[in-house]
Amino acid sequence: MPHRLAGVAPATLVVCLFGWGDAAAQPAPADLDGVFSEWDREDSPGCAAGALRNGEFVFRGAYGMANLDHAVPLTPDSMFRMASVSKQFTVAAVLVAEDQGLLSLEDPIRKHFPDLPDWADPVRIRHLVHHTSGIRDYLVVMSLSGFGDDAHYTDADVLAALRQLERLNFEPGAEYLYSNSGYWLLAELIPRVSGMTLRQFATEHLLGPVGMKNSHFHDRHRELVPGRATGYRPRPEAEGGGFEVDATTLEMVGDGGLMTSINELAHWERMFLDPAALGPELVGRLLEPGRFGDGSVQDYAGGLVLGSYRGLATVSHGGSWVGFRTYALRFPEQAFAVFVLCNSASADPGTLSRRVADLFLAEELATPPGVAGSASTEAPGLLPGHFWEAASGSLASVERRDSDEGSGPVLVRSGRRTPLSRVEGELSGLAGDTRFHLELFSGSRPDGFVLRQPGQRDFRYVRIEEYRRDEGQPALADMVELAGAYRCRELDVSYEVRVDTRPGLTLVGVGGERPLEPVFLDPEGPSPVYAWDRGTVRFLPDPGENRARGFELSAGRARGFLFVRE
Repeated sequence: MPHRLAGVAPATLVVCLFGWGDAAAQPAPADLDGVFSEWDREDSPGCAAGALRNGEFVFRGAYGMANLDHAVPLTPDSMFRMASVSKQFTVAAVLVAEDQGLLSLEDPIRKHFPDLPDWADPVRIRHLVHHTSGIRDYLVVMSLSGFGDDAHYTDADVLAALRQLERLNFEPGAEYLYSNSGYWLLAELIPRVSGMTLRQFATEHLLGPVGMKNSHFHDRHRELVPGRATGYRPRPEAEGGGFEVDATTLEMVGDGGLMTSINELAHWERMFLDPAALGPELVGRLLEPGRFGDGSVQDYAGGLVLGSYRGLATVSHGGSWVGFRTYALRFPEQAFAVFVLCNSASADPGTLSRRVADLFLAEELATPPGVAGSASTEAPGLLPGHFWEAASGSLASVERRDSDEGSGPVLVRSGRRTPLSRVEGELSGLAGDTRFHLELFSGSRPDGFVLRQPGQRDFRYVRIEEYRRDEGQPALADMVELAGAYRCRELDVSYEVRVDTRPGLTLVGVGGERPLEPVFLDPEGPSPVYAWDRGTVRFLPDPGENRARGFELSAGRARGFLFVRE
């Protein structure tokens, strides 16, 4: 049930009209439909997609349903919440405001937010743009504070939560760590300097001038949107399978609130090719990578990731929020772009976008890594085990993969499994469009590896002697000493650590009960480190006593919350 090239000429005719190659260079319609065959159903949400060459469509398709209640199919005009693909639009609006003399990216954020604590003093607006501010992610902060996935809270609540924080994840400019707080602040910055909401300012000075007349920042969750696609998530098998609605009542927009369509995004792609509407200098600044405090260059520009795919330079960004998954992929040197917008939380638009690019750019793309050019899939010297990165309070592990798909080591980090191989003599893995490298080390401390990737600081993971279930597991008496009630001043909440009957520990107070899995005993303390499904808990000893005085809780984009025994 594909709705391919709805309302326009067949794909081969479009190619001829705009002079891109010959008809043989155009993928067969069946091949393009095959990319989205999983979503080509009348009982499922799906994806709308478009590919443009030189700013003109060479492919448009829509697969699956925009609304399952009323059997409304997706079309290229269906309106999607863009999730984090919205970030480039937020930055563009901020750059327009800078051109109007309303702000400077070098402004300290306390110039515009004097109500933030002292930790904001060294943070500049550019740190917000490039995710180098160190400000903890507000979505994680609100969740740890007791606001569940379905809770409603306001911009005022977010500001109050940020004002309650006492420290940053790291010194501004020292590291890249994705933070939705930075983009929430960018959205809040616009009314403080212009007197207009981000929605109003962007509509007048950004979206309107580039031709996106039907797009907007969706800052009123009850607002009706003609042609809107409903977001869905898979329903648990225990409840019969299928899909259920996945929506939000939150009205924060700078980090992920743009609503637009495949047809509207064509105007955005043309703006990069002919920036007359906004000016070439502004577009150049949007594509300019950030820099760390030491002057080294990031791979993150204005809400855009600068990378490569199969030998070709790319500019891309993905989005994931409630029932929407989105991806924008540009090949600037080929003047080629792919947009894939899905209204299912189980969709993978990044992979779908690359599969479309594979078909159109087959003659220009290099051989995929692992097919040729990889001397070995083995990684000698890196033995399976668990590793600890103290600066970020994060764990990683190396496992062996032996399956029909191949064998070799797999790096498990932040819940993601990445096969490792030798590429041009270096041990490496591929995360999305970005290749990272591992440098093994050994010395007086346990061996481990340094993880390096473009546009990021080095992460030094040290091998740990983990607790084992058959021996060395913490004794029940030791776990009893860790049990008790703890309070975090920054989050203004109390959690309980309870001895469970396994025996084991359970963390109570983060929207339910979370088991704590013992990992290792950090000799710096000594401090028992436990893992939970969102990060780590490191217990801090109380000098002179056997029991813990508190613990540090880290949850990905928000690190080091101190909980003290009540």
